[in-house]
Amino acid sequence: MSAAAIRAICWDVGGVFTATPHAAIASLAGEHEIDASSLSEAVFGRFEVDSDHPWHRLERGELELRDGWPLIEAELATLGIELTLRSVFRRISGSTGDRSEVVRLVREAHAAGIHNAVITNNVREFADIGDGRGWHRWVPLELMRVVADSSALGFRKPDPAIYRHTLAELGVDPHEAVFVDDTAINVTAAAALGMHGVLVGCDPGPALEQIREIVGLS
Repeated sequence: MSAAAIRAICWDVGGVFTATPHAAIASLAGEHEIDASSLSEAVFGRFEVDSDHPWHRLERGELELRDGWPLIEAELATLGIELTLRSVFRRISGSTGDRSEVVRLVREAHAAGIHNAVITNNVREFADIGDGRGWHRWVPLELMRVVADSSALGFRKPDPAIYRHTLAELGVDPHEAVFVDDTAINVTAAAALGMHGVLVGCDPGPALEQIREIVGLS
């Protein structure tokens, strides 16, 4: 695949424009001496399936946060530790990190004529939480041709529908697009459609270099 064939980069938000929440979950799990996957599943459900877990329902826009919150608190209670959902989110939001290099690459891609898009699993209320800008404050939305928010669309990653929707809105074929995410199953799902999948770790540097190589930005 030649670099010239790439016409779009589709970006996740949490874990790409911010530090990955997976690291915060692992840190909390270690402090409470429990398995990180158990804590992650209690809060977020299993990443590889679409289910009736309250977090999945929030991300599909089927629940309001005020209704989903106590349901997730109940999931946390089954772990037998003293940990509130507020504490979990406080730890996640306190480790946003400096991802200015990601924003810089978005700007470079835009300048090179490559479309940028967001594909995010998100909760409706998170769009304006905090200072009123919510998760939007981390993303240069003015450079995003498409914003695919699961809570508005009613389907979420790794459902192929959210990738197909974004590709159709962009007017590009799967092999003409790169997908960037910090959750492996979401990258795998995109790759299964023919997109170029890039997994972001705690250090985004290697992933950004991989994107540059795929796209052809020096």
